[in-house]
Amino acid sequence: MIHQTFYRLPDEKRARLLASAHREFTQHTYEKTSINRILDEAKIPKGSFYQYFDDKSDLFYLCIFSVYEKIIAARAQNNELLLNSGLIRMMNLGYDRGYELFSEDLHSILEEDDFTLFSNMLRAPDAIRNYVQMSVASELIAPIFKAELKSDPKIRTDIDYDYFSYLLSLTEMIPVNYGARTGQSIEQTIYLGFQYMRAIYDSIRK
Repeated sequence: MIHQTFYRLPDEKRARLLASAHREFTQHTYEKTSINRILDEAKIPKGSFYQYFDDKSDLFYLCIFSVYEKIIAARAQNNELLLNSGLIRMMNLGYDRGYELFSEDLHSILEEDDFTLFSNMLRAPDAIRNYVQMSVASELIAPIFKAELKSDPKIRTDIDYDYFSYLLSLTEMIPVNYGARTGQSIEQTIYLGFQYMRAIYDSIRK
């Protein structure tokens, strides 16, 4: 749990702590990441850490959350909807070309260390990965999908928007967990997410 004391920190101090955490989680796997190194670099007293967080998984979540925020901000700047301009568009192009364009799209938005951070999330223990992904899905992505579904004239109006927006937000998370367990490539897991999203989207169209 992220405590309210963290959000009450001065902006500069909070940014310093998050920047330090981002570097640490990028340079090390989750299990080898050191809270002490993060706090030393950020010049944050060690005794105050647990006033802000329950454990380092909360910091890891905030770092992953920031990567997704970059993607969403870039979409918004281009007036693109996450559903129609993102995964479903790529799904329509087929496996090879769809993933190629999806990858190019992400590389135009993210830095290399963002991809490293994401890879380290895939290698994190199941409980940590699940916590991070489910939190991002429910707190960041689902509300956006809900707004997009409500504004989409092609979507039936009798659906439970909360349920389907949350279900859509999990279409990336579930394949990633499946891929981590089965050893599938990131390309395969992302494409599986395309298929899940398309199936859900088509099921609620008029």
